[in-house]
Amino acid sequence: MWLTVVGCAGSAPSADSGCSCYLVEAAGYRLVLDTGSGSAGPLQRYVAPADIDLVLLSHAHSDHWADLTQLWYLRERSGGRPLAVVGPSDLPGFVYAGDETLHARRASAEAFTAGPLTVRQAAVRHGECWATRIGDALCYTADSAPCPALDELAAGCRVLLAEASGSDVDGPLRGHLTAGEAGRLARRSGAALLVLTHLRAWQDAPVLLAEAAAIAGCPVVLAAPGLRVAL
Repeated sequence: MWLTVVGCAGSAPSADSGCSCYLVEAAGYRLVLDTGSGSAGPLQRYVAPADIDLVLLSHAHSDHWADLTQLWYLRERSGGRPLAVVGPSDLPGFVYAGDETLHARRASAEAFTAGPLTVRQAAVRHGECWATRIGDALCYTADSAPCPALDELAAGCRVLLAEASGSDVDGPLRGHLTAGEAGRLARRSGAALLVLTHLRAWQDAPVLLAEAAAIAGCPVVLAAPGLRVAL
């Protein structure tokens, strides 16, 4: 099983990366976590739109879902099967209206099977936002302030893909994790690896890395487009 970072910029695309988008591959099954702005083009370096089995959207902010429309169009042009999507209830109505090319349903806390993967989601602290756990292999925080639901979902995961939207020196961030909070979450969860993502262009990424690494109790790396992690 593999995780590939497609885009990792937070809030807006950077010169080097589109926004949040991650590809999980297992036994020929291909799951995409988020389709943030600027991700649809780079995603095609790693998977053809026709070959995507499921898209999970964490929340309805453009840096996490905006390129779904482009991906949907590319999928439709490929003549493939309908694009399957699970997302928050506050996505635009046309997503859930769908048609023969798009089948979408609303996220819930009920676990489900996606090909060879067992998927659990939890509502976290960022408006309506869903963090995702894939088996014991991966927990993706999406955007969230620290909360018990995130701790519970992350417990025992091998790889923690966590946002780092700022530094502890900035104080608590409304609806987001700092790098230090991501590090503390990794320590509490017992993760074997912490991958910091949602990296904002105006932040000093090496400072965020050092802050998390001092706390996490496991190796810590910065997400970057093309980064591949064995799960």
